Amino acid sequence: MRTEAERLLKLYSETPGASGNEELVRKVFCQELNGHAFSADRTGCVLAARDGDPKDGPRVMLTAHMDEVGFMVQNITKTGFIEIVPLGGWWPHVVLAQGVIVMASSGRAIPGCVASIPPHQLGEGAASKVMALDKMSIDIGGDSREQVMEEFGVQLGDSIVPATKFKSLAHPDRFLGKAFDNRVGMALLTQSMCALKKKKLPNQLLGVATVQEEVGCRGAVTASALAKPDVALVLEGPPADDTPGMNRDDAQGALGEGVQLRVMDPRALSSRRLVDFVVSHAKAAGIDHQVTVRRGGGTDASAIHLHDQGVPSIVLGVPTRYIHSHHSILQITDYLEAMKLIDVLVRAFDAEAVNDLTDFLRA
Repeated sequence: MRTEAERLLKLYSETPGASGNEELVRKVFCQELNGHAFSADRTGCVLAARDGDPKDGPRVMLTAHMDEVGFMVQNITKTGFIEIVPLGGWWPHVVLAQGVIVMASSGRAIPGCVASIPPHQLGEGAASKVMALDKMSIDIGGDSREQVMEEFGVQLGDSIVPATKFKSLAHPDRFLGKAFDNRVGMALLTQSMCALKKKKLPNQLLGVATVQEEVGCRGAVTASALAKPDVALVLEGPPADDTPGMNRDDAQGALGEGVQLRVMDPRALSSRRLVDFVVSHAKAAGIDHQVTVRRGGGTDASAIHLHDQGVPSIVLGVPTRYIHSHHSILQITDYLEAMKLIDVLVRAFDAEAVNDLTDFLRA
């Protein structure tokens, strides 16, 4: 299980796919789940279903978003520098001088870096100020707008992603890479669907990969209409809070403490019955887990839990340090605990269990 997890994390992490340009990630998802029955909505979300599931069984949705935070080409200057707009939430502090890949319309993946001014040449007081993203530009080695557009094939609207390779760290269980938010979710979704492919289940298992989460959970809206779920497990790479500058006493997302169960964030409040169901099954199975209540952030659960008349939804995450930057760190044991919990929950979601989540008129 661990070897496959590492393979999928590397594969998904290194595949470029900023919001609105998830094509390569979608291709990996469909190739890895070869043999499933696929359908898609009109925004690019993909649903993978198993043959042989009971047609009258509850519809259990495992879902993760394909996109990563990135940038879009907003303009190309006369001297060949690329001006950008963000796709998703970036803190400007983490952007300057970082390596990037421009996914050019010509089909080329062009390396470059975010331009920065050496400290020797900064004006008085400039070093202590944060540069706004709309003042930043990317250098791909071009001399002119014509060269960048005509020779290199870069056009307005092309996407840009961090240039980061997946690496193992000195700690044997920890790995560094880009886009763990949310390629860790995509790896969990893929590996879980494959592991459960031939298992007899009391439900209809639906593996759903969504688009454009980082720009407002847009794909989750249309994907929910496609999947029509009765219950949803949203698989994520949420922020860890166990690093310098954070209060370790209050950490609810520490590496090595297991899968994270999110009760709420400002955009979604999980069904209390579902939270209790998940926690009780995690405890019964001896699965390491940590419960979190978040003051900020949001996930596809925000759209899914409000679909139609409502869908009991909860976020299961692998805590990840430094998300929404070029380099993130996770611990593989947390991932493996998430895998165990997904397996336990999917097997437990029979008609009675799922009905109990929303039977609000019961005595």
